[in-house]
Amino acid sequence: GTCINVAVTLLCAYPLARHGLRGRGFFTFVFTFTMIFSGGMIPSYILMRNLRIINTVWAMLLPGAMSVYNMIVTRTFFQSTIPDDLLEAARIDGCTDAQFFRRVVLPLSKAIIAVIALYYAVGHWNSYFNAFIYLSDRALYPLQIYLRQILIQSNFESDMLDEDTLRDGMSGNLCRCT
Repeated sequence: GTCINVAVTLLCAYPLARHGLRGRGFFTFVFTFTMIFSGGMIPSYILMRNLRIINTVWAMLLPGAMSVYNMIVTRTFFQSTIPDDLLEAARIDGCTDAQFFRRVVLPLSKAIIAVIALYYAVGHWNSYFNAFIYLSDRALYPLQIYLRQILIQSNFESDMLDEDTLRDGMSGNLCRCT
């Protein structure tokens, strides 16, 4: 999941960082708008159901394939770190946009790649809600769902133990009083 997230974020942030992209402001607005206003849980579930990815591993990977916040941070890094003159020099040498991205931008962006990979990895580690909603097959459950089940079971057992102790203690108190 982290590899998918990093790849999608880099492929989205790099064109938005380029000054030559037509409609750059519009696309940035669209991404920012979706960051602020989401469709909600029910439309998301209906979409996942219609895409037939409920109860698959893709239900965990695709809904959060890109964080707009991470994309904006990465775009800002590209804009402030990689000068336009470097692209012009590469073009003079016959470099295409894809080659420039792969051979120049990615090696110069190791720091931001490490940062967003860490953000995404922690996000996947803590992912609980999507698994709780979209998965029902126990074989696909992430660790967080298993830990939740263990926690609920131990709380249930301790509550049952407390009730038995309380009931035994109350019956003992009643016997002493009479």
